[in-house]
Amino acid sequence: MLKNTFYISVFGTILVSILLLSILPTPTLLSKTAESGVLLIENATVFNGEIFLENTDLEISNGIINNMGKNLDSIATRRIDASGKTIIPGLIDAHTHTLGNALSLALNFGVTTQLDMFTAPSLLSRELSIRNNVAQAEQADLFSAGMLATIDGGHGTQFGVPIDTLSSPNQAELWVEQRIREGSDYIKLVYMPYSDYFKSLDRPTSAAVIQAAHKKGLIVVAHISSQRAAKELLEDGIDGFVHIFADQEISQEVLDLAKSNNIFVIPTLSVIASADQVRLADALANDLAISDYLQPEQGQQLASGFSEHKIPGFELSIAIHNTKRLHQAGIAILAGSDAPNPGTTYGASIHQELELLTQAGLSVSEAINAASINAVNAFRLNSIKASDEITRPRGRLVNGAKADFIILSSSPLQGIKATRAIDSIYKNGLRVERTRTNQVAQGRRTGQPLNNPNLSEFSNGLITDSQLTWSQTDDSMANGSSIASIMIDNDVLKISATVRQGFMFPWAGAALFGEGTIDISDYTSLSFRVRGTTGQYQAMTFSGTQGGSPPSQSFSVNNEWQTVNLALSNFRGLDKTLLSGVAIVAGPRQGEFKYYLDDVKLLK
Repeated sequence: MLKNTFYISVFGTILVSILLLSILPTPTLLSKTAESGVLLIENATVFNGEIFLENTDLEISNGIINNMGKNLDSIATRRIDASGKTIIPGLIDAHTHTLGNALSLALNFGVTTQLDMFTAPSLLSRELSIRNNVAQAEQADLFSAGMLATIDGGHGTQFGVPIDTLSSPNQAELWVEQRIREGSDYIKLVYMPYSDYFKSLDRPTSAAVIQAAHKKGLIVVAHISSQRAAKELLEDGIDGFVHIFADQEISQEVLDLAKSNNIFVIPTLSVIASADQVRLADALANDLAISDYLQPEQGQQLASGFSEHKIPGFELSIAIHNTKRLHQAGIAILAGSDAPNPGTTYGASIHQELELLTQAGLSVSEAINAASINAVNAFRLNSIKASDEITRPRGRLVNGAKADFIILSSSPLQGIKATRAIDSIYKNGLRVERTRTNQVAQGRRTGQPLNNPNLSEFSNGLITDSQLTWSQTDDSMANGSSIASIMIDNDVLKISATVRQGFMFPWAGAALFGEGTIDISDYTSLSFRVRGTTGQYQAMTFSGTQGGSPPSQSFSVNNEWQTVNLALSNFRGLDKTLLSGVAIVAGPRQGEFKYYLDDVKLLK
């Protein structure tokens, strides 16, 4: 329990859970037949991907837009007056990692299609039949890269699950063929040769993957974190980047390469803001148009962060500048959230991404296209189909297209935040039953009551009266090189920790976990006594469905015993009703640490 919980929580995208989906039962989607017949939506302003058409009608049947125009002569059996409202295409989030009920959470905020950048291959065949079903309005459609291309020890392998890695160019063709057999819609590779934390595919192997995929007609996108890596992949024929690099301002040489290669870029500005400690997600979560529909785990995801410190190479102002330069040069910009990374969540975060894209110079129309037709064109979604399926165009509101759209209460021309003020969502021409926060809260489970707020009776061993157990924890479980050990010494806990480079957020220390979750709603702070090697340490908390890096706070230690009191309210993203563990660790500063803990308890 200790390793699994810490391991899943400490990463931006909790891909352990993604890959474990292969052993879960297939979700049952109920087709809606009560809304059969022809639907006519009248007198709306319709954004068709190019212009806003006023006083326009949409006629819909069998999940398809039959006709558009003014004052249509329709045989509709159902009519909706949308006077004063604006209709835009269903949104497409071009960078996500799909797990759990991600697709239904996304649809709840108007995202009708998600593009996944790393998920379990077993999920792909399951979702294909669902995305081709024009009689469902319960979840977004999914397209996915499936398995990503990386090296042993590279980014993507730190999640402790089997990855089909590559180590040489001659493996590329077989690797791509395996992805095609699994149902990958496109290829994603990780190229980070200048990272201090991960190994990377070398350039010849990356180039071979690109060439092998292109031979099979697949596009290739890349995860990069530096301009230097981006330049090399541009020279090798990459089709697009799933992040904008933010380590330095884009050079004219790279800009010219991007333009001549006709690439596309998914900036993922929301997750870069989170890595840069710019707390945009707080305002998003407090927007009533968003908060009224957030599920509890989504609130936790938005409140969470990567760490208490900025991550070098992820500067939001540079990311916005580079996005603006690329857009001005005519490079296609796509909207992607990278949910459920810290500070992001499914569905809701795409609306924040739209706002950030307008700050990068995109007009309202261009921002909406970034979250619709641009993704369709870049990933060739309208040419991807099952062998027996007629592909219906998506991403634009035109005759014959899939009837995926959002009716907004006001016009986004008055401000891009209008995309959050959703009157209704239609998937395959069926009205989506949106789930409100209070509906989710009813009957929501909570943890067991805490038997004893004293979490350290070390004179009795490592097991507490609340059946929580102390153990060592370190980043070796994530392919890091830090190590820790613990022992009881004179009725206090002695921790020896070696924090080493080898992982982005290195840690080593002691953690307290049980087999279930605990409700600590009645408590306000975590208190403990500590002394040891002088420096900064971290206390981390873990709870229920939390994704991303665990909510944490820093504190100082010296050779003298001192009492540390940390307000639980300052652990951003902690669900006090579902506490699963606490860790008190050294890191991320590297070095040798010896420290002692005593009197660990929760206070009211």
